[in-house]
Amino acid sequence: MKLHRLLAIVAIVVIDQASKTLALRVLEPGRPLELIEGIFRFTLTSNAGGAFGLFQDLGGVITVLAVLVSLGILGLLLWGPPQPRSLTAGLICIAGGALGNLIDRFLHGAVIDFLELRWGHFSWPVFNLADTVIVLGTGLVLFALLSAEHQGAHEPQ
Repeated sequence: MKLHRLLAIVAIVVIDQASKTLALRVLEPGRPLELIEGIFRFTLTSNAGGAFGLFQDLGGVITVLAVLVSLGILGLLLWGPPQPRSLTAGLICIAGGALGNLIDRFLHGAVIDFLELRWGHFSWPVFNLADTVIVLGTGLVLFALLSAEHQGAHEPQ
């Protein structure tokens, strides 16, 4: 069972890295490729900072934090106590996404981003598949924690 968790993390990393490799080969910085007019386009950028391009001057600190968080999650998934499925799935997503972005930091010195959502004059910060999986994983972890808290409130003492 623990092997399945590790394989799922590896699958996330492989898909993320393959998408970034393709983006680097096909896209040119500063030349977005419009997929859905005014809504979705590929825009090749890199991010040496944290989420949403924050903390650009703290790339090294963010890398160390990402390593520590990834190791902690891997340890919990591989050697920790049994967890609800939604929590396990969420942690797998977070670990896979974090490792995908961490590989970018080591290979390129920054995270490769290429997905951009737009709506009128609003543009969401450019992101990648690893970011998407991290957000999904965070949602699953929150769901698991809130569900456990809700269920615990109804258990007899």
